This record gives sequence, C-alpha cells and structure tokens, in this order.
Amino acid sequence: MTLSYDDLPTAPKEHLRARLQAPASRRGLLRGAVLGGIGLALGTFTLINRGAERASAAYFLDYTDTSSGPCDSYASGHTENGIQCGPSTMCRDRSCCWRYHNGAGNRIGWHKLAPGRGSAYYLHRPDACYQSRYDSWHWKFSDGNTYRCSDGWTCSSAGCYKSICPWVV
Repeated sequence: MTLSYDDLPTAPKEHLRARLQAPASRRGLLRGAVLGGIGLALGTFTLINRGAERASAAYFLDYTDTSSGPCDSYASGHTENGIQCGPSTMCRDRSCCWRYHNGAGNRIGWHKLAPGRGSAYYLHRPDACYQSRYDSWHWKFSDGNTYRCSDGWTCSSAGCYKSICPWVV
C-alpha cells in the first residue's frame, strides 16, 4: 500500500493560531533586560554579604600561642591545679557560649551577646583579653584539648561578673 500526501490527516485550523508564538515586542525585550539586571544585582549582593561575613569573623582575634601570653600566668602547669581558662569565672556548662548559627554579633564557640536563661544576660568583651587587642586565647589543657577562652560578662539583676566561654577548638 502506498501512501500519498492526500492520505495524511490535517490539523484543525482553529488551534493553529494558538500554537504559533507572536514575535517579541520592544516592551517584552525591555522587561526581560530589566529582570535580568535585577537578578544580576541580587547575585552581586550575595557575594558582598559573603565578604562581609568573612570580615566580621576576622574581627574576633584569637591569641593562639598556648605556651605564652595570658596562658602562661594562669595555667599552673596546665593541670587541674590551675584555672582552666583564667582568673574570670568559667561557664562550666557553656551556657555563656554561643552554639547556634553565626550572626547578630555572635559567633559559634565565642562568648554570647544575648539573653540567657531566667534573668541572665550575656555580653561579649571585645579586646578585653591579652594586650587589649585579642578577643580570646587558646589554652592546651591537661585533658589533651585545646580550648578557646573567650571573655565576656554574665549579668543578672544582682549585677555582672566577668565570665569565660571555654570552647574546644
């Protein structure tokens, strides 16, 4: 059996116009260009925010030498006979340490700047560590861990006292 052109089915002409796409208008091209520019700008803001995150993380300076600086005078041989992180009160339950995502002035493993349980409030003490330049120091303790000791204040209705966030690094 041979098939001829006349034997092929034809499409209904009333649906043919709906399947054709009209050429782009100037308004449509302009709208596409504006939306593309907005998308590009938003992508640039994302890159800028990433750079700002790195810059704010660099604000917190660690004194990383575990055998000199503030550690030398506090350590008492780096054993349990010494104070684990310094002369301020250490938060043994790490309630004064920030444990969540970085942001709003807080960094994971650093002294909090936020409300605590009950009426407690925590404040970070920037530049209050060694030589009024560093925000924390590292301490190699006899348990084999190196701690970052970040200075701050723990406040309540009774007053404030100096506190330290010990964080294993």
